[in-house]
Amino acid sequence: MNQPAHPSSVEVDPARFTAAEFAAMVASGAFADMTVELIDGELHRMDRPMSDHGARQASVTGKLWTVFEGRAETVLGETGIGLADDTFVACDVAVLCAPIDANRLLVPADLLLVVEIAETTLDRDTGLKRRKYAAAGIAHYWVVDGTRAVVHVYRDPVAGDYAEIVTVRFGEPLAVPGTDAAIRL
Repeated sequence: MNQPAHPSSVEVDPARFTAAEFAAMVASGAFADMTVELIDGELHRMDRPMSDHGARQASVTGKLWTVFEGRAETVLGETGIGLADDTFVACDVAVLCAPIDANRLLVPADLLLVVEIAETTLDRDTGLKRRKYAAAGIAHYWVVDGTRAVVHVYRDPVAGDYAEIVTVRFGEPLAVPGTDAAIRL
């Protein structure tokens, strides 16, 4: 006798996407009303940033722009990075090693520094994203923690994490990678 299938007994494998498929979906407008990242082939919906996030992002971008103005490096606000064939994330601020000559997806080799503003995403930014950036070989990563008024500075990626972690309080000098300059947040 045939038995009816019970949905609870059926295992469903989630759809997985490549970074190229994800980029095509983004370009087609599939996520126009939401912020989405691709982590290990799975879609992760992100909360929309609040006003404190925007103000801090503008401040960090402006201060870094002042340091790099007139040099080959370029400072970008919110931009996408392809970390692996199945991982595509957005960062709040990126400092490029050198200008890129086309409108394209950034890759880790393009990046001198990646900055995340963690108003509501501290656990994700200091956990999952920190490990993803380190595994991709991004040499310098900052997490601006507005709640605690500090910047978590990560350097020297080794075996999927950062070997050096420093915490800098707002108002103290924050050394800018690739320069002799420091900024204060």
